[in-house]
Amino acid sequence: MFNNFALALVSTVGIVFFDDDPASVSIQEWILYAVLIYAAVGFVRKFIELAEQEKR
Repeated sequence: MFNNFALALVSTVGIVFFDDDPASVSIQEWILYAVLIYAAVGFVRKFIELAEQEKR
């Protein structure tokens, strides 16, 4: 879970760093968006897993 948090944090900082032209999106930003989505999916999967364990 900490890995997902680190991925989300680094990709967010990277997106801000690479955003030199607000009118367009660079390939680096698209890659970092994909990493951010991957981290978000990891968060959701972990929360669902923990919620299912809590039910038992």
